[in-house]
Amino acid sequence: MPHGEVVVDLAAFQTNLRLMQKIVAPATIMAVLKSDAYGHGLLRLARAAIDAHITFLGALDIPTALALRRARLGDEIDIFAWLHTPGDDYRTAIDSRIDLGISNVAELNAILAVNSTSPARLHLKIDTGLHRNGASEEDWPQLVRAAVHAQDGGRARIVGVWTHIAEASEQEDTHAIARFEAAIALAEGLGAHFTVRHLAASAASFARADSRFDLVRVGAFAYGISPGGGVTPHQLGLHPVMTLRSAVTEVAVGSMTRTALVPLGTGDGIPREVVNTVRVALGGELLLITDIGLDWFTVDLGDHDVAVGETVVLFGDGSSGELTLQAWADALGTIGEEIAVRLSPRLQRIYTF
Repeated sequence: MPHGEVVVDLAAFQTNLRLMQKIVAPATIMAVLKSDAYGHGLLRLARAAIDAHITFLGALDIPTALALRRARLGDEIDIFAWLHTPGDDYRTAIDSRIDLGISNVAELNAILAVNSTSPARLHLKIDTGLHRNGASEEDWPQLVRAAVHAQDGGRARIVGVWTHIAEASEQEDTHAIARFEAAIALAEGLGAHFTVRHLAASAASFARADSRFDLVRVGAFAYGISPGGGVTPHQLGLHPVMTLRSAVTEVAVGSMTRTALVPLGTGDGIPREVVNTVRVALGGELLLITDIGLDWFTVDLGDHDVAVGETVVLFGDGSSGELTLQAWADALGTIGEEIAVRLSPRLQRIYTF
C-alpha cells in the first residue's frame, strides 16, 4: 500500500444518484462535480454519473467544464458552469456548448464580447435571499431584457433560470421559492422562455417538493455526505462513497505508552484538529489520534497488539466499525465535504464497483 489511499465506491455513488432521482422525479438531476468531484476524482465520477443515466453535470467553473467536455463524454451531456473570473475563456466555453450561469448585465456583455459564431447558452440567476451572486429584484428586469435582446440577435440562447436558497428555515425558504416564481413570471412577461428552472440543491430537494422545479443540483448527497448537524447518511438512505486508509509503518514502545505511526499528516489534508478528538480503526478497535505532523500521525495503542503493515481506516462507510466522514465532521465541528476536498491529490485514488 502507498502511504495513503482514497477508495471510491462508484456503485455507492450511482446508488445515491438513483435514490435522489427517484425522490425528485419528475424533476431531473444535475450531478455536481465541483472541486474534483468533491475530492473523489472528476472524470471517473463524471463517467459513473453518466452510466447512471445522468445527462446534466455541474462543473462550477469554466476550466472544469472544459475538462469535462474534452473528455468526450457525449454530445447529449449538458455541462453547467456558474462561477466566472475575468480571465475565463468564454469563447471556448461557448464553442464547447457549456451552459453559463450569469448574474448581471456586465457578465453577459463580457460573454457576448468574444463574438463567438455560436450562441451562448445562458442560465439567468436571480438572487432570492442568499446573496450568493444573482441579480437583485431591481436589476432582474434589465438582465432579462438584455438576454432576450441577445437571443433575438442570435448571439445567445436562454436555456435556464436559477437561484440558490439559504436553507436557513422553512419560512425563509418559502419566501425564496415565492421570489423565484415571481421572477420567472416577470421574465416570461418580458419575452424569456426557460427550458429548465432550478432552485434546489441536495438538502432542499429532500425536504421540499415545491423546491424541485425541473432540475435539482445534487452535490454532497451524491457522495453520501450529509449536511451535518448530527444527521447521518444512513438516516437519509445514502451510502458514503469515500474511504480513507493507510497502514502502520512503525510501533514505538515507551515507558508509559505504546504508539503506532501512520504515514498521513496535515500535508495530505488531515486537519490538525483530529489530535485527541478523532479515532481510527486499527486492529479491530477505534484508537485515538494523539499527535500529527506534516506527513504522519500517531495512534495510542494502549494494550492492543498491532503489527507494522496493519491497515488503518480513518473513515469509510462504517461497515467495519470505522468512523464515517460525517462522524469526523461532527467531531471536528465542520462539514464532511470540507474534509473530503482537502485530501491531497498525491493520495492514490482507487475505484471500486
